[in-house]
Amino acid sequence: MQVAGGAFPRFARNPGTGAPLATATAGRPCRTEVHHDAAHPSCPELPVLA
Repeated sequence: MQVAGGAFPRFARNPGTGAPLATATAGRPCRTEVHHDAAHPSCPELPVLA
């Protein structure tokens, strides 16, 4: 499993700066977290190809 903050070109890129997506020219690193404790349960859903 890969956890990523984007899937360009399927989804528009997010520069992480708050700038308008269509005109942003600079980006900054973003942090992705998956919580896995009782207070923050997560349930990754994966497609199954038949």
